[in-house]
Amino acid sequence: MATSDLSLSSEEDSAVEAQLSPCQSKAAKVVERPLPPSSLPTLRWHDICSDYYNGYCRNGDECPRDHSICHIQVVASSEDGTPHLSTELNVLSLEPRFPLEGGPFDNEGPAHLAWLGPRHNNDHAEIRFIRILPTTDEILCQRPPYMPFKDSSTGTHHQSGMARMLDVQFRHFRYDTFESVIDACYHASQQLQMAFRQPPPLDYDSRHRTARGTQYSLFHDVRLEDVRFEQGTQLRLSFACPARIRQRGMGSSGHFESGMLMALVGLNSEHTLFTSFCKIEMRQSTSSMKPITGNHLRASVVASFADPSDTDTMRQALYALKQPDRNEKFVIVEFPKVLVAGFYWILKHLQFLSISKNTTAFSDIIAPPDPQTELLIPPPTYSGVEKSTFDLSILQDACHRDNCSTLKAEPHFLNAGLTEQKALVEDICSTTTLDPGQATALCENLSRGLAFTQGPPGTGKTFLGVSLAKVILQHMPKKPILVACMTNHALDNFLGDLLAQGISKVARLGSGSKEDWTGKHTLASLRKNFKNTCAEATKLSKAYQRVKALSDEGTRCCESLNSRVLTWAAVRDHLKWHYRSAFHDFLKCLSPTEQQIEDIRKKRSAAGGFAFEYWCTGGDLADMERFSREIDTYFGMTMPDSSSSGDTSESEDLSPEFSIHQLGIPVILPQGDFEGDAWELPMDVREAWIARWKSELGIANSTDKLAEVQRRYIAAREMKQDIHSDVDARYLADQEVIGMTTTGCAKYWSMLKTLNLQTLICEEAGEIMEAQTISTLLPSIGHAIFIGDPLQLRPQVNQPCLSLETSGGSKYRLDESLFERMVMPQGQDVQALPASKLSLQRRMHPDVADLMRATLYPFLLDHPSTSRLPVAGMAHRTFWLDHQEPEDDPDPFAVGGRSYSNRFECAMICELVRYLINTNDFDSGDIAILVPYSRQLGCLKERLTRTGTCSISLSDKDKEDLANMGLLDDNEQQKFRSDVEVLPMVRLVTIDSFQGEEAKVIILSTVRSNLQDRVGFLQTTNRINVACSRARNGFYIIGNSSLLRTVDIRAFDPVSMVRHIAVTDAVLRFVAYRVVNYLARSHAPFFYLAPMCALGCAASGVPPVGKVLELSESGKITDLKGSMAETCTNLPQCPQCGAPCDDVRRYRHLRQFRVASNTIDRLYNMFGRKMKTFAEKIQGASKELDIGFKLFCKHVEPGPLAGRTNTALVKARMLYIMPTQTMITRFREEVVEGVEKDVAHTVMLLGDTYLAAAPMLPFKCRFDLLYFHCRLTMLREATRISRFLDQSDYSQYTGRIAAKLRTRTIDEAKENVRAITLLIEQCRQYNLKRLEAEAMLVHICYVKLLHDLGIEPEPMGNDACRWLLQVEALILKYPDTAGLLRSSYDSVKSYWESSKTTAADLWTVETRKFWKQWGGLSQVAQSVGG
Repeated sequence: MATSDLSLSSEEDSAVEAQLSPCQSKAAKVVERPLPPSSLPTLRWHDICSDYYNGYCRNGDECPRDHSICHIQVVASSEDGTPHLSTELNVLSLEPRFPLEGGPFDNEGPAHLAWLGPRHNNDHAEIRFIRILPTTDEILCQRPPYMPFKDSSTGTHHQSGMARMLDVQFRHFRYDTFESVIDACYHASQQLQMAFRQPPPLDYDSRHRTARGTQYSLFHDVRLEDVRFEQGTQLRLSFACPARIRQRGMGSSGHFESGMLMALVGLNSEHTLFTSFCKIEMRQSTSSMKPITGNHLRASVVASFADPSDTDTMRQALYALKQPDRNEKFVIVEFPKVLVAGFYWILKHLQFLSISKNTTAFSDIIAPPDPQTELLIPPPTYSGVEKSTFDLSILQDACHRDNCSTLKAEPHFLNAGLTEQKALVEDICSTTTLDPGQATALCENLSRGLAFTQGPPGTGKTFLGVSLAKVILQHMPKKPILVACMTNHALDNFLGDLLAQGISKVARLGSGSKEDWTGKHTLASLRKNFKNTCAEATKLSKAYQRVKALSDEGTRCCESLNSRVLTWAAVRDHLKWHYRSAFHDFLKCLSPTEQQIEDIRKKRSAAGGFAFEYWCTGGDLADMERFSREIDTYFGMTMPDSSSSGDTSESEDLSPEFSIHQLGIPVILPQGDFEGDAWELPMDVREAWIARWKSELGIANSTDKLAEVQRRYIAAREMKQDIHSDVDARYLADQEVIGMTTTGCAKYWSMLKTLNLQTLICEEAGEIMEAQTISTLLPSIGHAIFIGDPLQLRPQVNQPCLSLETSGGSKYRLDESLFERMVMPQGQDVQALPASKLSLQRRMHPDVADLMRATLYPFLLDHPSTSRLPVAGMAHRTFWLDHQEPEDDPDPFAVGGRSYSNRFECAMICELVRYLINTNDFDSGDIAILVPYSRQLGCLKERLTRTGTCSISLSDKDKEDLANMGLLDDNEQQKFRSDVEVLPMVRLVTIDSFQGEEAKVIILSTVRSNLQDRVGFLQTTNRINVACSRARNGFYIIGNSSLLRTVDIRAFDPVSMVRHIAVTDAVLRFVAYRVVNYLARSHAPFFYLAPMCALGCAASGVPPVGKVLELSESGKITDLKGSMAETCTNLPQCPQCGAPCDDVRRYRHLRQFRVASNTIDRLYNMFGRKMKTFAEKIQGASKELDIGFKLFCKHVEPGPLAGRTNTALVKARMLYIMPTQTMITRFREEVVEGVEKDVAHTVMLLGDTYLAAAPMLPFKCRFDLLYFHCRLTMLREATRISRFLDQSDYSQYTGRIAAKLRTRTIDEAKENVRAITLLIEQCRQYNLKRLEAEAMLVHICYVKLLHDLGIEPEPMGNDACRWLLQVEALILKYPDTAGLLRSSYDSVKSYWESSKTTAADLWTVETRKFWKQWGGLSQVAQSVGG
């Protein structure tokens, strides 16, 4: 192999040398770190107990085979048959990655088929050998990857057919997923190399961008805090936290979300690099890490290995983290929203299919061996089975079913000539709710084994799918239907429609649903309704035992890695192999006559573990009384009394590290073999042997042992999952519909195969990649129905070079769905298949639908229901507001720099939305603003929010994009939540996130306006199609029409638009004045107020809206006119025809305004009942803590081994009231704050006249005080526990628990004192006298708590004395409200003035009576300061 392509030139050497640290020489190249061989002994497969290999041996000590944790010879020599690639190591350069001018790919072939040979150690010819996650050598590779063309006519190392298709899809999908990951890791490695020369500052910026525009986050100074074994090996890694995400900033920053991919990259002074990819499990903020670090500078993340079966990567990471040299540096690379589950199961499934035969349905059609062969679609495999006809009566309406009018279809009629089929379609249309297009598609789908249906926007694709499911279930009642969708949202919508149609036996697999109703349709819920057979229960029990045994073994290995001292888990096998006499000495630790610990024989390894720890601390086997007591405590068999606390000291302090080593006495390692009885050795000899064993083992042995346990644990877990799959398959076979995403199909493939499913319905098939669609084609499927529209949004790809929308990507076409390739093929590898077409749309007004008819859907028809009233306030239903204002210049260095915005269009849209809302004929929820770019989304969000135009709803995906771009701060991410708002909101959304949605009025911003004629995203026909087909009543475009003329679609040609409005003086006045009345008087050319009659009666002159609703120039309602000014709530009638105005929104709202006071009153009553409930919960929890404190004291254990038990007891006490606190916080944030904001907005809109009767009570203050009550209860409990632990003097460990509790109590009490001071000021502002008095009493209790802990805050103490006097004054002045606190005041005053630590009683009889009154709020509201 030529080395010039894989190494640095002399010029590059000089550049690199100038930037490297002094310790790095010119000859040193950063390469992939080699993996040393395992230190474990190797045994043959047949010598290992097969039961114990999977984690559990039922024969125990009588088993003749070996139970050691070791390498197995067969597995070690040929684990997966992966061929070895002889390549030169790639090296890291400080130059950018290989340039893209020559193209991002080459097509020479993979591995040794390439002219220069394999590119890296993961460049295999067969995809089954390719590691899913990139290797370090692959990241460092500077040669373009091999990427085959999609068309089978182009030659590759595979012939045409399924093997070639799987190879192409795997390589394309993997590159699309990992190219940005590899790019980010390469750039991060360069940053890590630069860090040797100049370490990053403490407050560094974690956001980075590569030369190719890849955005990622880089976190420095990574350290391993501990290793844990929970569902496999996990690492807790701490890192230097940037200032912007410290403390609470981490929670809402979007960083380190569970399930996402991250990379751990390490570089040492030997210039070797390693990369380990992990899946994020949990994050810990700097506040959570403060008890460990003592500051707010470090945060941590708990991560598991992304590929848990790759134990070599795990060993590599642990070697580096547990044995770093002085110059080793680690960084964490976080990728923006790369979900592990989103790629792992799809790629695994493609690898599985590549080595399996006949595992994909219709493989001869979707990947024909000979593309020139004529394709014939077979009928469904079940069409001639069980029943000879399809019973369509299930689709008939009630009247036809009552008349016994049956509707049946013979299979040969479904696929017959036009005459027979036309008659059948007419019968279906006359007796069902299906239209002709849907009826025709129904017949064609039932007659084709592989069926495709194209449904233009609004034509009822989901309704057709539900109808097909009902007919097929009627025909094949004992076979479930598999329903697959790309997204959880689409799946939930389809399954919800099935449930609404009476199909109740639905199973919903997967955990991504946000709908509450799916909870009772999950696998976990189904298991509750079925009982396992005895055989199943036995298999599951054994499987769980295996997994549990290996999980315990893994936990012990992790403890040995985390511990600074030698543990039994680390030394056990070493003693068994090399020091058998010592090994048996520890296992025979108990006399057979000791009956009280007879169960220990069943746990000999654990008993040996305790004996070893007891031996290390100098314990004597002859001291049986103490030994029995300690081993009882170790196994939790008894609760020792406190009298034994003086007999032992902390085990950590008695370990060798804290005895001879602390005294400075050198340890001489013993020579020779271990002789004599271990229990008779003196302490210095024991420590010498311990030191020898530690030196012999090292970290490598514990790491290798953990890796082997991990491998066995994964095998045992997969065995358990296989048994679960068999059991679950029996549950699922009883269902009618099984729904899951395409990723779920890949994950549950083996279980689905056992069900022998025959029918597949795939919704929104035009948005699904082929790699994902393949996972739905089970080998048993004989009827596959794909419903979608390839003319709408295509599958989303990350790399434009693979997209058919680019010139280079047209050879690869990753974003071409199977639907599009089979129905509208662009290549020569497949013939076009017939597809059904739906033709009757029920969404768009005919004027809006004309845009679609003139371009993509000339066959589209309109349902009569689409003829709706004009858009209120607008002269035309569609128009294009043309302008020539240039787009904003993007910042190329900013996050999201490639996204665009246009502030002129933002201003126009903001005022148009304000005008539409002020006409009072549209709810905010009736309006949607579509934009093609996230930066425009951010600009509109900022302007609409700043000007107070309306409330905004953002989709989850758009919120994530805005957060990644820095356009949505931490507080706003929680603010824009649709489920906590009371008033409807304007939907602000990107086009790509709005497919399948609709709105009455759509406003589209095209954004782009430049002299270079760069159209951007809107040059894609599919995206234009989605944007132009969402509006029900009105569609309005704001953009540069001359630029959009270059798009190859007539939908954006202004000539084809119904109206084309330029920016005139009237429009500019509209922007300047924002006055509805002005527009009505000025007769602006495209605005007018709609008639008020629901029947469409036209009023002459200015419409009579002014007779009912009068607006000021700012858009505020100033007066109500006409009949609505009276107290009656009846809707008015049209003065011309007398028709009631039920459908005119302005009149409905006026009636609601009249009863707004009662509505708000009911809301506040509900708040009052909630407050009463929460107050009772706090009071009850406080009493239960008092009652249970004595029992807690009895359960606190003495001894050095009771640390975990005591910690758990303290933690349980401290979390006792946490559920109540969480409920209070969530209700306040998600409900109370939103309601108060919306009420304030309504008051601003209507004025105080119509809401004078409503009690305007700021409930947020009240819920804040309830929160401080919760925390006061917990801090009192923490203080009581710390005093008890200090006084008991059980051990030094319990003393540390007490000290930690005391420190955290003081810190939080100080913070709460400052927060309550602000709350008191708010109470005074709102004139809440009783609440002010209660807040002062709570404040005094906090200050007294600090005083009892030895903190003397002089200003706080003075405030407490002063506030006692103020509370007494309020009680005297307001006896009906603050006067109810008289008993509480006396208790708090006595508590403050006494030296006792007994807490004051804030829940007196009078106070409890007051809180109970919140059930009837009106009584309280009438009192002053309620």
